Amino acid sequence: MKELKDDELIDLAHNELKKWQINFWAQMILCVLCLAESTLLFFGLISITVFAILWFIFIGLYLFHNKKSKKFEMKIKEIIDELQSRNI
Repeated sequence: MKELKDDELIDLAHNELKKWQINFWAQMILCVLCLAESTLLFFGLISITVFAILWFIFIGLYLFHNKKSKKFEMKIKEIIDELQSRNI
């Protein structure tokens, strides 16, 4: 990142922030889906088998997006550190 100009670093940080936000909202949607699924199970509207299958899918997707989100967060922190070392 040292070879990038300041404007390029800021653009890169902006793009990484957009990706981070997309993964954050995907995680929130998956959490809501898990809550809705649990509510349906509580009222007996779905079977435990369907619940288990969907729950594993939702949790798997959540963990995937969480991992990607952390990757983008680390990259944003690196960019911020680089910009701060340049004394902008």
